Amino acid sequence: MKPDVPDLYPAVFHFSVIVDAKRDISGGLSAALAGREVTAPPQPGPPSASGRYATLRLSARCANREEHESLLSALKNIPGVKMVL
Repeated sequence: MKPDVPDLYPAVFHFSVIVDAKRDISGGLSAALAGREVTAPPQPGPPSASGRYATLRLSARCANREEHESLLSALKNIPGVKMVL
C-alpha cells in the first residue's frame, strides 16, 4: 500500500550524473535534456580521487512523476553514465 504522501509535483529536481571521465557524453546529454525545463544547466562537479570518474550536476523542473522518471531513465541510459543520484 502506498503511503499517503502529498503530491510533490511540479518541483525542481537536482541530479548528479557520474560518468566515465574519458567518455564524451555531450550528445547523449543534449538529447536527454531536449524539450525539458532545465533550471540549472550541467556544470562539472568534483572528479573522483583517482580521476577515473567525473561528475556533472544539473537541475530540471518536472511537472509530474512520469516526467521525473522519464528524465532519470534518459540520463541513466546515456553511454558512459555510471550512476545518477
